[in-house]
Amino acid sequence: METPQRTPRTTRTTSASRAATVLAATLVITAFVLPVDSVRTATAGPDAPPCPAPAVAGHRGAPRTAPENTMAAFRAALDGGADWLETDVRTTRDGVPVLMHDDTVDRVTDGHGGVADLTYEQIASLRVTAGPGPAQPVPTLQELLDTLAGTGTRLLMEIKEQRDPEDAARIARTAAASGADVVLYSFFPDHLREAHRAAPGLPVVLLQGRFLAREPDGLRLDGIALDEPLATADRIAAEHAAGHQVYVWTLDDDTAWRTMADRHADALVTDTPADARRWADRQCGRTP
Repeated sequence: METPQRTPRTTRTTSASRAATVLAATLVITAFVLPVDSVRTATAGPDAPPCPAPAVAGHRGAPRTAPENTMAAFRAALDGGADWLETDVRTTRDGVPVLMHDDTVDRVTDGHGGVADLTYEQIASLRVTAGPGPAQPVPTLQELLDTLAGTGTRLLMEIKEQRDPEDAARIARTAAASGADVVLYSFFPDHLREAHRAAPGLPVVLLQGRFLAREPDGLRLDGIALDEPLATADRIAAEHAAGHQVYVWTLDDDTAWRTMADRHADALVTDTPADARRWADRQCGRTP
């Protein structure tokens, strides 16, 4: 995930629930809450209170272990203990949702051209080379959803800029039909509206980065995803008071994880989910 490099055209589970003493001051309970098994908690001893740890979300899977946004990267994130996965969805020229961050394939693969200008057959012939390990095929959204359906692993599905509003709707319908636990997630309010109309049962989260996306009028947000510099203690408390979950990206070291845990962020979006998982478990006395 990355803040758009220009102003958007459309301003743009393993056990108990979180300790009430931590969240009471800020969290307003809404219809969109973490499943009780999506946040890891533990006790350091028989008299210690539950230890809350934010959910760990693998950003593009585990891109420091395998090529980003590939099934190998997602498997690595889950093997490393990630609670959730995060990915980016774009649409090919012939309407197939594929997992790729950039609007072109140039940086990420061994090919060239815009994702929206290439057919699925053309993209399927490419291999993702951005990241360590062997090059990997470009997955379709359906491939990842089929893997996650019934597992309880939440997917933060970032809808990247689409040429046609119907593409956002198609992506949302595909997610809803899969039975996977999916969050509609985007910098683009108009895409979120279209996606929500197509799949009203899925939670809606607005991404905010350097270019602050305007609030989507008439659309109730279930959460907000903040670039790290925006995730101040006051901002997180205010979002909780408004009934929003707060996810923070992209956090890749123990200082950042500790800071956002102390501010009661609900999820840490990270390129290093295995390291973040070990850190979170140590805080709860789960590992030495």
